[in-house]
Amino acid sequence: MGLGALPYLILILINNAIAVDFEILAPSGDIIETGFDNRSIAMGKTAITTARGSSAIFSNPSILATFSRSQAQMGGKLLYGTITNEAQRYASYEAKYPPFPSRSYLAFALPYELPDTDFKLVFGLGYQRDEGVKWESETVVKKVNIRVTTNHTVRRRGDLSTLTPGVALNLQNRYFLGATLSRTLGAIIYTSESKNPDSKVKVDREIEQSTLFLRIGALAELTPELSVGLMYRPEFEWELGESITKTYRNGKLETDRDQGYLELTLPAMWGIGAEYKASPEWVVALEVQSRPFSELQWSGEINKQPVIDDGFNFAVGAEYLGGPYPIRIGAFRDVIPLVDENDTAPVNFTGFTTGVGSSGEEDFFWNASALFGRWEQVVNDKGQKYSENLMRVGISATYRFNRLGTKTVFTPNPKPSESVTLWIDLWYNSP
Repeated sequence: MGLGALPYLILILINNAIAVDFEILAPSGDIIETGFDNRSIAMGKTAITTARGSSAIFSNPSILATFSRSQAQMGGKLLYGTITNEAQRYASYEAKYPPFPSRSYLAFALPYELPDTDFKLVFGLGYQRDEGVKWESETVVKKVNIRVTTNHTVRRRGDLSTLTPGVALNLQNRYFLGATLSRTLGAIIYTSESKNPDSKVKVDREIEQSTLFLRIGALAELTPELSVGLMYRPEFEWELGESITKTYRNGKLETDRDQGYLELTLPAMWGIGAEYKASPEWVVALEVQSRPFSELQWSGEINKQPVIDDGFNFAVGAEYLGGPYPIRIGAFRDVIPLVDENDTAPVNFTGFTTGVGSSGEEDFFWNASALFGRWEQVVNDKGQKYSENLMRVGISATYRFNRLGTKTVFTPNPKPSESVTLWIDLWYNSP
């Protein structure tokens, strides 16, 4: 998801209810933690070493330094999933995330070879926009032996934009360094609608948000077969400003109030990954990322700070090159900042991935990936659970620009997609 974990807290704390927002795979988390490369997703989300397009600027910007040709990417995705809640107060509670566009982005990379040196610079620019998530449920509530059906819809509309300029440096065609600075501005609007035979209630809540954060990456070819990557994101602050809530009951406005200010300090995190060509047919990848949840701090109007232990994300993936099309598989275990009842250990979001693509030797080629994941949380002392089942399917089309007048540079094996990539990510959940 990844899906990103730490920013998920931001919206949890505001909503005071973790069970009604698709934040594990939502763009607010992707802005900070998750890459978009289709090959990386298919290989278990191992983006620190396996990203192969200019969207690497969002995960490990040093990969840009491996490019010898300019490239640009554009794309988006849809989300879909199912929800089950065993909470005792409901006779039944099932919900879903119907297909809904949630993200669009652009990413550019422009190599520049320094005259009379062995160095090469690659300049990059990325843009992301949060577009929204929709959540639907039908709840049957028991009231003195009377069954009342309530239809509930939550729409999360985004006007949250992030601009990410960056630069990467190629040293001796073996060592690569990169850094980006991301600026996020905008607001998130939550619209919640509930309908039953007696009433119709609509609530609109708009929350201003802004942040500025740095990301540093490195990549090294230790041997012709083995590449190792590092990623570090220093501590930074995420600010949530004015929050305006409007409630409409049967078409009439009942409340209109401003809410308080909140500022979160998200702790520094790091990640390390490795990619190894085990044979002419097989490439394998591993990745670990830290999640120091216990160091999260904030100031502002918040009633209670949850206690969450630290954790680590683990990912593993492989690519088979022995056929006409590369075939990819992977698995992951992410920790997310939610805890079970009477526990401080973070909850696990686990799943597996797969994908296929064309050879990548031509100027135009394609890749596809699928992600299947699940997480659950014990919500009370009776052992009842809240859970989500998620599935992601993505496809990308790629076009390479003509080669510029620069020297050929080292590229990790297999070669990066020095390309223009169109991403169309479709999200759905099997019955």
